[in-house]
Amino acid sequence: MTDGARILDIVNTDHAALNFLVFRARWINERTEFRNDIMCSRGPHLRHVHLDGGTVTALDIPRAMSPVGVTRLLARVVRHLREHSYTIVHTHNSITGIVGRIAARIARVPVIAHTTHGFHFHENMGALQRLPYVAAERWFARWCDVLLFQNREELEDVHRLGLRPRQGAYLVGNGIDLSQFRERLTAPVNPRPVLLCVARLEPVKNLEMLFGALEILRRRFDPVVWLVGEGPYQARYEADLRRRGLADTVEFLGYRYDIPALTAAADIAVLTSVKEGIPRALMQAMAVGLPVVATDVKGSREVVVDGETGFLVPLDDVEALAERLGALLESPDLRREMGARGVKHVHQHFDEEQVAERLVGIYRRALEACGLADARWSTRPELSWAEGKRA
Repeated sequence: MTDGARILDIVNTDHAALNFLVFRARWINERTEFRNDIMCSRGPHLRHVHLDGGTVTALDIPRAMSPVGVTRLLARVVRHLREHSYTIVHTHNSITGIVGRIAARIARVPVIAHTTHGFHFHENMGALQRLPYVAAERWFARWCDVLLFQNREELEDVHRLGLRPRQGAYLVGNGIDLSQFRERLTAPVNPRPVLLCVARLEPVKNLEMLFGALEILRRRFDPVVWLVGEGPYQARYEADLRRRGLADTVEFLGYRYDIPALTAAADIAVLTSVKEGIPRALMQAMAVGLPVVATDVKGSREVVVDGETGFLVPLDDVEALAERLGALLESPDLRREMGARGVKHVHQHFDEEQVAERLVGIYRRALEACGLADARWSTRPELSWAEGKRA
């Protein structure tokens, strides 16, 4: 435990805490003057969310905007912040982003940061549909000191959307723990070619597009999809697959803790999302040497180098998705070449240690702007590309 400023990350689910925050919080606790704690909901993954030098607080966090539930959550968060004297509160996601920022202001936390894991609205949504979401983002941006983004395109939207956090907006990026994902030395030999899709089972992941491509691909390649993830739409997807005659083509594997091994055993990774913040599932696949095929949307196109580490296809273009997957399925050499380039690309751009370093630099700069600079910081660290555009 350090004697520096205390940080609290607030995120909606135990799943998000485990996958997005634990590595960074541990890194910060081990290597910096800060102490980083986490607050998230209770759930089946909570037992894996543990920190050396930090604490994990579990609350009942509603996933819907119930006035009663949100008010109760707000009161609990305010009480927790006042009891523990945090210097920085860093919020994530929608409900926890709103409640956490308001609670931090009420509790007079010196620095409030919020990471946008992909706006709720997206580029393929109509202008009228976008309006209420843009208005909400604009309003709540004023409740934080720094607004952080995972992809460059959303950072570039800051001024156009009128988002004005008190200190500025920064690109922090995203990454993975590269020590968990080793480049495989040989490709697997599967009885049927395996497409890996790591995605929550909900509409934003747009899995019907993948199912449509499978109807085309099965005539020639007979692939199997390993669908890794949980979500409320599983029963609906299973019924859809039966209707399409694809029940034996998709295996629902649920939530898995052995993603590195599953990834290394697959042939191609695929992601058909409508929108992304910046998808770790694609980084993980590329890190072991899988070529990837993804929809050409914000976030995904920041990870995939089209034609080099994989392919990008237009959203909802089922034929294009099937064609690109087919090209990879029929060519082991192409899979191997794209996979090798993907490994290099991930190591150059998506190391989670670099993300943690950028984040610490942003924290220090925010504290300095509030007059809370630590004498141990002999020079203010350069933020380079992470600084992005100031709001």
